[in-house]
Amino acid sequence: MKISNQHLVIGIPCSFPFVPVSFLYSFLLMDLPPFTLVHADNGGIDALRNDIVEESLRLNATHLLMCDTDQIYPVDTIRKLLAHNLPIVGAKVNRRYPPFDPIIMRIENGAYVPFDYEPNSLVECDATGGGCILFDMEVFRNLPYPWFRFQKNPDNGMVIGEDIGLCQDLKAAGYKIYVDTSIHVDHLTTLAVNDATHNLYRACKSAQAAKEALRIDYAK
Repeated sequence: MKISNQHLVIGIPCSFPFVPVSFLYSFLLMDLPPFTLVHADNGGIDALRNDIVEESLRLNATHLLMCDTDQIYPVDTIRKLLAHNLPIVGAKVNRRYPPFDPIIMRIENGAYVPFDYEPNSLVECDATGGGCILFDMEVFRNLPYPWFRFQKNPDNGMVIGEDIGLCQDLKAAGYKIYVDTSIHVDHLTTLAVNDATHNLYRACKSAQAAKEALRIDYAK
């Protein structure tokens, strides 16, 4: 979907000195409308994201897709995100370490926690990750610099990531945050295989064997 007078920037924060080939293949295969590529590769992830926003503003972009390099994107990712015509909308990305939950959260008792939602739907949330999220650039014109910054949770003192920190500021400014859970973005990780990995595999096999032997459907 092309919005009239749209100038899309795809921003790639390069926080590692290499790009996984699976990311590159998926990026090249995406249905890409006309866009300007902006990348940043010198500094922490908060500085990289802020540099991308600053350059996007300088280029008079109307929209910015923040697109991390440790992910694999479906072909229709950008088309689906643009079609919502929302100030902030992201794709569903799971955390790349245990418990591997979707980074789609609400605030409960002062903490960001996952919650149940309708699969393959547009979900409103209090916070999501910054790995695959589309912004209307007016969002950044209405918020003070720095947009991405590590913050502390006032309730428990824990450090909040730069993307969750932005979500916190967006909500305070009255914006709604959405995630299209029909866009399944794979999150790449490096797995250290050790005894714990082996024991987890054995436990999973034992549970499956018990389920088949007893014909128990644990999902019910």
